[in-house]
Amino acid sequence: MKLNFLRWGGWEHPSLLVLAISIALLPRAEAQSQYDLRAVSVGGSSVAWVPAIQNQGSAEDCWTFASATAMNSNLLMQGLLPTSTIAPPIQLSSWHLSTTNGAPDQLDASKAFSNNSNWGGYEYMNLGYVSRGVGSWQVPNVPHHDVDPGNYVQTLGGGPVLISNNALNVFPKSITDSSGYPENLTPLLPPAQQPIAYQVKTMVLLDQGYSTNVALPTSTGTYSSGGLTYSTYAFTQGAADLQVQAVKAAIQTYGAVTTSMNASNQSTSFKTDGVNPLTGLNVNVYQNNTTATAFTDHEVTLIGWDDSYVIHNSLLDVTTTGAWLVQNSWGSTGPNGWNNSDGTFWAAYDDASIGRLGVSAYELRSNAPFSSIVIQNELGPMDYTSNYPAVGGNESAWAASPTGMATATEHIVASILTPTTNGYLSALGVAIQKTNVEIRLDIYGAWLDGPDSSTLLLGNQIYELNGIGYHVIDLSEKILLTANNGIVIQLTYLDATTHLALENAIPIVIGDGGLHGDYLNVPDNLSFFLSGENWVDFSTLSFTDYDGNPSAQGGVLFLKGIMAIPEPGTGGLLLIGFGFALWKSRKTANPHLTGKSRTTR
Repeated sequence: MKLNFLRWGGWEHPSLLVLAISIALLPRAEAQSQYDLRAVSVGGSSVAWVPAIQNQGSAEDCWTFASATAMNSNLLMQGLLPTSTIAPPIQLSSWHLSTTNGAPDQLDASKAFSNNSNWGGYEYMNLGYVSRGVGSWQVPNVPHHDVDPGNYVQTLGGGPVLISNNALNVFPKSITDSSGYPENLTPLLPPAQQPIAYQVKTMVLLDQGYSTNVALPTSTGTYSSGGLTYSTYAFTQGAADLQVQAVKAAIQTYGAVTTSMNASNQSTSFKTDGVNPLTGLNVNVYQNNTTATAFTDHEVTLIGWDDSYVIHNSLLDVTTTGAWLVQNSWGSTGPNGWNNSDGTFWAAYDDASIGRLGVSAYELRSNAPFSSIVIQNELGPMDYTSNYPAVGGNESAWAASPTGMATATEHIVASILTPTTNGYLSALGVAIQKTNVEIRLDIYGAWLDGPDSSTLLLGNQIYELNGIGYHVIDLSEKILLTANNGIVIQLTYLDATTHLALENAIPIVIGDGGLHGDYLNVPDNLSFFLSGENWVDFSTLSFTDYDGNPSAQGGVLFLKGIMAIPEPGTGGLLLIGFGFALWKSRKTANPHLTGKSRTTR
């Protein structure tokens, strides 16, 4: 199935240490029949684990409002932000996310908002933002008008950042008010390079329909809109639905989660279902006018549920039991019964897209021990890779993925990361495109003709990751790096249960959107995959779109090197000072590393 996410446009690491880390995705406890993040019982008191309602006005960045709300909710749940009995104002800047999410053309700050961010977005754009960091990163031998002679690219700031860091981090009222929309947005853009307040340690994507998540039922037909055709489905299981249970578990584990929805017909989709006697405010109910999945145009957050809530959808003449409590970003006013509202609404578990598409959950931690500098090999993900189903040659197969990046059938990859400043490599940010993944990590000083000719700095590190999306893995030893001296990160992807090669788990950012949207070709010597006994540079690949056009050249492994703030002493550190030569082993046979699965236990 091809997923088409429409943008909402109106409301909108020579030791042999084996380190096994299991990152749990979901709790085993059975979900409660009712749950509301606005009033969670903690130690005998009721606390709010979700920030207050926002109003996006006429701005089309509903996805940044929803994402910031979900991340903020996780901080409240962990006690990393002050909690209270009522929902506090949001602390994370959705405006910074809007303008510095790294989408194409956004290296030019004057273009940052008008060219892209206010035309909607997707969760994979947020994945790029939360994983990126700030500062500069080195791209070898790349001529470009935005790159200085040292071949450094200045990144846009990767958050999340606090609203209180700068007055410009608040979403401007002139943006949300269409009547006062300014022609020149540059004075309103927040500073891109700001201290990152919190590090996103985990970003889990829970869209239904991928083979490693809950499968979709048999399609009941199709639905066409705007020249696109979508498959339709009938969801009838209510609280027994495995997808509903998975999303409930995510909310209990992480706090509020995002979801996409179809809000194209506001005048008929929302209605009043009585008045809340405790608040005197209208209770809003949502009814979908179509059973098409993948047709979405708005993003909101799920903040609770009620297994007994009954909704009659008058548009489809269907009555269902069990509903999500959804927090919107339209303030307290809007179409029909939205007036005199608390800014939330109820939506059926059996909806075609709510709780099924655009579902993302976040785990954050303080960024205080870390530098804002992240060693980059790309900024992405940028372009949604369902547009590129094929690749030139027969080295690798690719497919659309829940992270918005391409997947590779190979399971051993390597990437060169070059720091632009001295610092301690303390963690790596990786993404996975399947659940129940075991990653073996080996870090080398430099490769001349493959790993046999290089120095192993940190090897046989085993990490178990669960949950499609992004994970930060902390290294057992910090490695002191020197500026402009690169290291090679080799990752082997295995099934965590069988310890066999795991295909289609590796995330690759493809084509001209792989770096920052302006390059026509991805440069070489950034990342490689092992095909049989040959190492192949991702840059040699050519992707083909659905029309048969080779419109995306090369790919880059999605990998981040996370630096620790320099500290005195060398206890627990590996001091690495070495000259680095670019890897010359493109398609060089290596008899000791093959495409077969090998694990060290």
